[in-house]
Amino acid sequence: MKLGIELAFEERNALGGIRGRKLELELEFRDDAYDPGLAEAAARTLVDAQISATETPKCPSTSTPAVSGQQPVSMTAMRRGPKAVLAILGNVGTPTMVRSLPVSVETGTVFFGAFTGAATLLRDAKAGDCSRYIFNVRASYAQEARATMELFKRRGVADYRNVISFDQNDSFGQAGYDGIKQAFTDVVGPYPAAADDTNPIIRFRYTRNDDTSVPAQATAAANYLSNLLATTSGTQTIGIMMTDTYGAGNDFIRLLRQWQHDGQQSTLNKDTRLKLYFSNVSFVGPNALSDRLIAAPATFNTPNGPMPYTTDVTVSQVVPNYQGGVEEIVKAYNKLIAANGNMPSFTSLEGYVAARVFIAGLKAHEGPFTPESLVGAFEDLPDLGLGLGLGATSGFSTMNHQYSNSVWGTNIQANGSFKNLYFWSSGLPIQFFE
Repeated sequence: MKLGIELAFEERNALGGIRGRKLELELEFRDDAYDPGLAEAAARTLVDAQISATETPKCPSTSTPAVSGQQPVSMTAMRRGPKAVLAILGNVGTPTMVRSLPVSVETGTVFFGAFTGAATLLRDAKAGDCSRYIFNVRASYAQEARATMELFKRRGVADYRNVISFDQNDSFGQAGYDGIKQAFTDVVGPYPAAADDTNPIIRFRYTRNDDTSVPAQATAAANYLSNLLATTSGTQTIGIMMTDTYGAGNDFIRLLRQWQHDGQQSTLNKDTRLKLYFSNVSFVGPNALSDRLIAAPATFNTPNGPMPYTTDVTVSQVVPNYQGGVEEIVKAYNKLIAANGNMPSFTSLEGYVAARVFIAGLKAHEGPFTPESLVGAFEDLPDLGLGLGLGATSGFSTMNHQYSNSVWGTNIQANGSFKNLYFWSSGLPIQFFE
């Protein structure tokens, strides 16, 4: 994410910067190691947080935790200090965001282009009036889930029992689960009375930063599928929504495929009766997941011969496919990343896109730079024509703080490359490339 932002800043600086001044990314950038506590501490440092002894917070998200069981960020108000940054750009992750965002908006600091599609705080207005400091560039996890459910339906999934959620046991995983749960209703229809009110779609949850927790969840999923086969007839098409990171995702896919084709076919006929479709959300780390899946052993055995572990593995992306994409933003990114000498990735492309939109706001801004004036500049920012999909971008406005509504589905190929599968945008039907 940092690499993509730096590419955009360097590109702008080569053209003269903003008003003749060079853009500077905070070079003491904060690596929170995907740890919520470290993320909050980093945010406090970046905004040079000054804590009031008695004044009540101006934002509800400051004193009311976004996640049940967590401690409040502060029970008193916080202000920006003299060393505060203008904006926090490119925060990575949901569990980290729910601790860093309240610090940012409480101090009146713009929180821009977070690398997460969660609804919590970013899109649910629980920051109250302080939501005006929040600007999202990417599509949400709910939108990724909607695109995924439309894909599953096209593949033949029509029963809620044939949808599985594999998700991380935290706010990130919950965001994905909430998305697919609602998407089923929107795409297929209401759940039957027999479905569980809270968790109508079966879910299997692993522990964040602990891939050793995955095998137990894969076993539980296999047991669920065994029971489904035992109580139904014919072929069962299964859509698996994966709100995960690459290590856990790789392990889960491999373990389920190994179970499906373990040779014990006398009663369930798993080989022939199960069709498994795996769809990972964009945060998974698409390139890292691909690398893991094509690593030896890269195939699993079937009655028809070996098949790659990448078979029917999709990633819902919130930026276009940089491998052969024709969009203006992709061409510019590929040229810059090649000149920079780094390997391209979907994550750095997302950082580049977010920074390009951020820079456009800086260019359009008039007068002294302050967070308050920057909010106004962003809210007047129109569609920039970056090639993010027909009908997919609308710019920002006072009522709209999300720039893009696009989702691109990509299939991972046996050689680790990504092939375009579909394009989806809010208000438009899913469109397949083939």
